[in-house]
Amino acid sequence: MINVSVLLGLSLLTVPVPASMPVRLRADHVVRVVATDYRLSLPTSLHAGLTTFRLENQGHELHQLYLARLAGEKSAADLVNAIKAGGPPPSWAIDVGGPNGVDPAGTAPDVTVRLTPGHYAALCIIPSADGVPHVMKGMYADVTVVPGPQQASLPPSPDLTVTLQDYGYRASAPLTAGYHRVLVRNDGKQSHELELARLAPGKSPGDIVAWIERMKGAPPASFLGGVSPLAPGQENALSLTLTPGHYVMLCFIPDATDGKPHTAHGMIHDFIIK
Repeated sequence: MINVSVLLGLSLLTVPVPASMPVRLRADHVVRVVATDYRLSLPTSLHAGLTTFRLENQGHELHQLYLARLAGEKSAADLVNAIKAGGPPPSWAIDVGGPNGVDPAGTAPDVTVRLTPGHYAALCIIPSADGVPHVMKGMYADVTVVPGPQQASLPPSPDLTVTLQDYGYRASAPLTAGYHRVLVRNDGKQSHELELARLAPGKSPGDIVAWIERMKGAPPASFLGGVSPLAPGQENALSLTLTPGHYVMLCFIPDATDGKPHTAHGMIHDFIIK
């Protein structure tokens, strides 16, 4: 589960692309989610199957859609209380992703999630400048997923895969300018996330890490979105368009052993798109 003070990293190596989750879905399986300060607006009931989430940030702060599947009779409020209590993530909440943090007035790249029947929490736990995570300001909702017709696999297949590991990222091919259909899969032993940011001129990845800690002054990058926390074995599909610039991927989720963000363990990588 993502840390209350976080957003997201990369070491690009070559791995084979699996024939896995399709990226494009029928229009009736695209869900529009609107984030404001501090509310997530989305349907309270969805059908199981492949579902694409399109996050629009209409607030004045950075926001995300972070989905967790809950066991038993647990609710989103139960998960919020567990976050308040601190300690390790509860075993009854499984991180299943969704669109990660995007700047105000921005729309995050579409993220496709394979939903199974059950109860889910929809959250934003990015902190405000006062250090209070948005979920503590009421930015959470309950979502019920009911059985429904599974969508057939639709072409095209992902053109590259990014694999999340402890602690790094593997890509099946270099990221280049243009449109990409990216399968993002967590092969690590802990939850990981992928947040994509475009650096401002003269700024470095370290500037992002320092800014996230305090969130004072102008941010050193534009936060474009990505994939919210994924538990081990989970995967999402990300529809991504890149233009020339200097980018960085990061994972700020706290480590299970020492509590430090995964960026401190090297899960941060910058790359240039020409």
